[in-house]
Amino acid sequence: MQNRSKKGTGAVSTAPGVKKDFTVTGIAFPVGDLQCRGRLYVPKGVKKPPVVVMAHGFGAEMVFGIPQYAEAFANAGFAALIFDYRYFGVSDGTPRQYVSKKEQLKDWEASIRYVRDLQEVDGSRICIWGCSYSGGHVLVTAAKDRSISGFIALVPFLDSLDFMKNSSFSNTAKMNTAAMRDVFRAITGRSPYCFQIVGRPGDVAVMNTPDSYDGYMSMVPEDTEWKNELPGRCVFPAVWYRPVKSIPEIQCRGLVIYGEYDSLMDADLTEKAFSNRHYITARKYPCSHFMLFEGEHFKNAVAENITFLKSVFP
Repeated sequence: MQNRSKKGTGAVSTAPGVKKDFTVTGIAFPVGDLQCRGRLYVPKGVKKPPVVVMAHGFGAEMVFGIPQYAEAFANAGFAALIFDYRYFGVSDGTPRQYVSKKEQLKDWEASIRYVRDLQEVDGSRICIWGCSYSGGHVLVTAAKDRSISGFIALVPFLDSLDFMKNSSFSNTAKMNTAAMRDVFRAITGRSPYCFQIVGRPGDVAVMNTPDSYDGYMSMVPEDTEWKNELPGRCVFPAVWYRPVKSIPEIQCRGLVIYGEYDSLMDADLTEKAFSNRHYITARKYPCSHFMLFEGEHFKNAVAENITFLKSVFP
């Protein structure tokens, strides 16, 4: 087991200009033999607040824009727990930056179990929040766990088959080659063979649409130890991930915000997936995939998130 006790697990200062009516403490919870670590935001003067459990998208760490949402929720009277998946950030696990939908869904299950037993919050009132790849995770989790009160999904990942349409044949072939090379290195006990998480058009990367690199990197803090890479073996299990199939099984209320100009997630697919779901509100914003973490789109999304939370937890 790898110990990743470093920056980011304890109390931290809030973003500039944000009124701090909450406390922030470091937390940890077990997943098998490893530990996920994160932060718990608790509003001051609120007894047993409902809680929003939050995690980031593909290959990202919890500090990539999520704290500003958590701070807004805490200032509005809701607790928020953000965490790094195993193999990322301040959490345990090797190889580093290993993405597995199966393992990340286990992290979600463990985070919810942990929150239910917390004394600082009302563990019977939980909303789960995800963006992009983790937006898909919250759909799968909400469908499986009927005790969840609600979910929020920003630009959610719905279908790997649709996602691959945005990747050129050459990029897909090179990623598959990297995956096979990495698997062979793992079998022979060598270090991982990696390629980029995000790149520019023409780069071998999971995301390489024209706006991907600048949009993704705009969320990455300067002081992070994160690297723009992941082991090639991550490709194979991601190919058959289809959270869209879980939507009919969801019984709780939900809020989905998606981008009209999203180059990674098909807006038409998202609109179709949530049509005729009266308990799920779907909002289309005039933005691309990475624009919900800054500027007016961020402000509007936060306001809509909080309005939704107040309706779920009156």
